[in-house]
Parts: sequence; C-alpha cells; structure tokens
Amino acid sequence: MGLLNRHLRLLFVIVALAVAAFSTGIDFLFFLLYLCLAVGGGAWLYARRGLTGVRADYRVLNPRTHVGEVLRAMYRLENHDRWAKPWIECWNDSTLPRSLPGRAVDLPARSRRQWLAKVTLTRRGTYRLGALRVRTGDPFGLFGSEMTVGQSTSVVVFPKVVPLPHWRLPPAPIDGATPMRRRFEAASTLVSGVRPYVHGDAINRVHWRSSARHGELHVKEFDLEQTADVWIVLDLDRATHAGIGTDASVEAGVTIAASVALRTLGDNRSVAMTASARRMQVHQPDRGPRVEQKLLHLLANVQADGATPLAEVMNGTMTQLRRGMTLCLVTGSTDRSWVRALSALRRRGVAALVILLDRASYIGVEPDDRSRAELAAVRHALAEYGVEHRLVQRGDDIADAIGGRSRARA
Repeated sequence: MGLLNRHLRLLFVIVALAVAAFSTGIDFLFFLLYLCLAVGGGAWLYARRGLTGVRADYRVLNPRTHVGEVLRAMYRLENHDRWAKPWIECWNDSTLPRSLPGRAVDLPARSRRQWLAKVTLTRRGTYRLGALRVRTGDPFGLFGSEMTVGQSTSVVVFPKVVPLPHWRLPPAPIDGATPMRRRFEAASTLVSGVRPYVHGDAINRVHWRSSARHGELHVKEFDLEQTADVWIVLDLDRATHAGIGTDASVEAGVTIAASVALRTLGDNRSVAMTASARRMQVHQPDRGPRVEQKLLHLLANVQADGATPLAEVMNGTMTQLRRGMTLCLVTGSTDRSWVRALSALRRRGVAALVILLDRASYIGVEPDDRSRAELAAVRHALAEYGVEHRLVQRGDDIADAIGGRSRARA
C-alpha cells in the first residue's frame, strides 16, 4: 500500500507539472517535468533489473526441536551479475510466535553472502515457515522488485523435556513375598547396598568383604528392575486447567508427560499414552525411537480443550491395563470420583502414581479456602486408598517435584 501511494504521488506530480508547463510555457517547469520523468524512468529501470543474476535459498537446520531451544536457519545469497547490488532484503513469513529475523545486505558483483539466523522457541506446536522472499528497490524508494524462492517448511516444536535422574515409578504389586520375587532378586545385578543377615537369606547373597569389616554376616540388597509397561494418562479437560501462556498448568502437564515418557523409553520400557483432548488420543504400549517421535508429535499439538470428565477417561483406560503395568496419571482435577477408580488397580496387580497439578496456583492469585480444601480432600483420598502421588505447583522445579531424592507423599 505504501508503494502504491508513492506511485500515485509521483504520477500526480508529473501530471501537475505537465499541465502547468504546457499552460504557462515556463522553461523551469519543463525542466522539472523532464527531471521527474527521468528520475521516475531511471528508478523503474533500476528496480526492474535489481534482482537480475541474484540466486537465493535457505535451509532450516533443525526443523524438529524443543521448547527453550534455538531454531536455526542458514541463508545464502549469490550475485552472478556484473553489477553490484547495494541493497537486498530477505525474510520469511511464518506462523512462529517469533519469526526468524530478516536481514538487508549488500552484494558486490559476482559474490556470495551467507549467514545463520536464530530464534528462541517459546511455545510448542506445529508452525509454517514460508518461502524465502527477496526484495530490492531503487534509491528513492519509488519502485520495488521482489521474488519468492523455495517452498514452505513445517517446523515442529516439541514440549520441553526435563531430565529425571532420580525418577522411579512405583513397582506393580505382584505379591512381593512370592518365590518368583525372590528368584528375581537373586538374579538381579542392581545392587543398592548391604544389610545385616537375617534368617532365610540365601548364602550366595552374602557380601563377604562387608561381613569381614563389621564382624558379622551382611548380605547384598538389590533394586528390582522394572520391566513392565507404563501407561500415561494426560488429563486435558478444560475445566481442570488454569493459567495462560507458558505458565499455564497444561504446559506443566505436557512437560511432565513428555519427560516421563522419554525417561521410561530410555529405560527400554514400553510406553502407552491417553490424552483426553477434544479428540481422544490413545497410543498402545510400544518402545523405540519411532514411539518417541510419535508421542512427541502428539504432545506438541494437544491443548486443554477436552470436555470428558477424568472419571470417564479412567473407566475407559482401566480396561486396557494389564497385570504388571504402571499407571501414571497427570491431572489437575480435584473431583474425587476418579480416585475411587484407582483403588481397584492394586488388586489387579497394577501400580499407580498420580502427578497432581495444583490448578489454583496457576491462576496467578492467592488460592481461596475452597480451593485449598478441595486439593487437601483429593490428596487425603489418594492417601486413604494407598495411591502414591506428587504435587506440582506453579514455579516448582519439575524434576525435584516429581522425581527428586525426597519424594513427598501426603
């Protein structure tokens, strides 16, 4: 629109000078008229051939990345013309929250310029980075010349993944005193420490060096290697979330789900996921890099736009849980109806861990007495049914809140 206005102004000046010059016959007005025609014509020719011999392209170096990381793109301009290009502007249209920065450069004759553009990604999702647009113009800004290079590129921003070095899911309650468990402990190589010998301990578990040091028999203790599948349920009911932008509870929930999933896959265990968004998303247990990418793509695009109550989601999920599985529930719901559904899991040999988001803390104001009472009630119900849980509030370090060395229970 600005360029069109300049064209109209130039045309108006030329027409006005022509009328005045031919009406009055004043030589100076004819001089001004010819000068404007020369400037306008020269500017048009300059802009018309401004991109002659120019080649351009760009390449996104990391089109799949995570929140908090830097998106990088390499740009290249080449001038194959014998004339220099004193001003060329390059940029991309995009749907990114913050676009890659454009740049204006000069290109000497038969030369090449390239540079690296960076932008920090602050929001997960799938975005479009448009084709490269290259523009130049005359020194007076009257005319311009533009070309579009390449095609649109899809950029996927995965949720932030938090390292969980001390993360341990509760083991499935499969009769811890049975001979099967004893045989497993004897075969396990995950030694966690030593303790004094008690009647019934196997002789092959005696740690002779510690026994000699303490003057009495000590035996090795083993960590049980968890090989069962993990089923993550991410509650995306809009009524259970609060906050806006990167400080919203849904972002904390998605980060937790992604971190737990990748840590579990890193332990060579299968992961399944249910995300109760507007369209219910269910992925069956599987393992491997392909599953990691599939889950990250899912979590990159889900929003807290669901309308299915958590109790209903749990009823549909529990029928798919098998003996020996571990259920990891991420929710901000304080409706105790879903807690009752978890009480039956232990009898079926399924472990459960609830990561409870303190919805009131994400609102940005001091929680009222009702919010505190609802949160305390659901935590009490979880403790009453023997369901382990973690509480995550706004501003908490997620790694410490859900997987720290001191993991609090209600």
